Amino acid sequence: MDTGDLLFSRDSVLLPKAKQIGNLKADLYMKSYNLMGYDAFTPGELDLSFGVGDLIKMSQQAKFPFLAANLINVKSNEPVFKPYVIKEIEGMKVGLFGLISNRFSLGGPPEEKEKFRISDPLEAAKKAIGALKRKCRVIVALAHMDADEQKLLADKVHGIHFIINGHLTHAQADPQLVNHTQIFMAGARGEFLGQVDLFRKKTRRFYSRYQLIPLKTDYSEKPEVQVLVGQYKEELQCALQPPARAELAAGPTSSPEMRVPPLLSFVGEKGCTTCHPREHEHWATTAHARAYQTLAEKEKTTDKSCLPCHTTGFSSPKDPGGRYENVQCESCHGPGEGHPDPWKDLAEVDEHQCLQCHNPTNSPNFDYDKYVQKILHPK
Repeated sequence: MDTGDLLFSRDSVLLPKAKQIGNLKADLYMKSYNLMGYDAFTPGELDLSFGVGDLIKMSQQAKFPFLAANLINVKSNEPVFKPYVIKEIEGMKVGLFGLISNRFSLGGPPEEKEKFRISDPLEAAKKAIGALKRKCRVIVALAHMDADEQKLLADKVHGIHFIINGHLTHAQADPQLVNHTQIFMAGARGEFLGQVDLFRKKTRRFYSRYQLIPLKTDYSEKPEVQVLVGQYKEELQCALQPPARAELAAGPTSSPEMRVPPLLSFVGEKGCTTCHPREHEHWATTAHARAYQTLAEKEKTTDKSCLPCHTTGFSSPKDPGGRYENVQCESCHGPGEGHPDPWKDLAEVDEHQCLQCHNPTNSPNFDYDKYVQKILHPK
């Protein structure tokens, strides 16, 4: 099962050609999930960034149901996708239903705002459980929502045995227990597989065991999926080609009343070395100077979810097709065009800047005070 935010990260949805690349990802994931035998998918707010219509097209490729009990068609007042599904596993019937937080706003074209809405997830959950509890031994909610919402769901809506969260990006090895409901969080970016084993006793009671399985290189790639990934990378490379010069020359358009700040270019490490040779020499000894190589070793040099943190200036507004390999000076200090002119002071670097990439998902053991000592350069 997958519980959402499959197509985009919080940053990538704003990048040029995001919709085109999202469509390529949707095609890859649906074909791969079909091969893997997925049972259900509940979308997140990022999957809805370009509208419900795009998500409906995506669901038509899937051989498994999209579940969203509270994503409603306004005209019919019925769910857009199936609210729930029942799976029988070795004689045990398991009910799955999907929920999306109504704190999220729907993306997509303005006309869709009148066609679709996200209703109260708690009311939708009560309705789904009412239909499932007489038929199923186990009920599972695929809930794309914030931590406080999922706790409220477990506390206020009775009958849910497990909640699987897809919105929070950090993994938790042990489930949270709220009012007899276990809440699982397997993290993001496909780093872990969350597995729940159920054991049934003669007394009709059942027990569960939850574990996180790290998806490391120990698992070999399936030839069928390798072919799909190869096709995706080729198509992605074409999509990442820089726009024509005439298109760049035209520049952004604005009304006379709008004041548009200048878009600055990245100059690359060689542009910084002339005046800062000692700093550059130290940088070359750090892991930042080898960040792109780690992508090359894992064959992820075309992965748009990885490139922003392993390159410099990736898809900047002024040069959407450009990038410099590795985490260079400008990754932290900002674009160097105009420096050292007085009007272009470089940014001070603080912990917040580091956390843009060294977040709990990417760097679960990140310790700012310890890590910063490795990259501080001589003054």
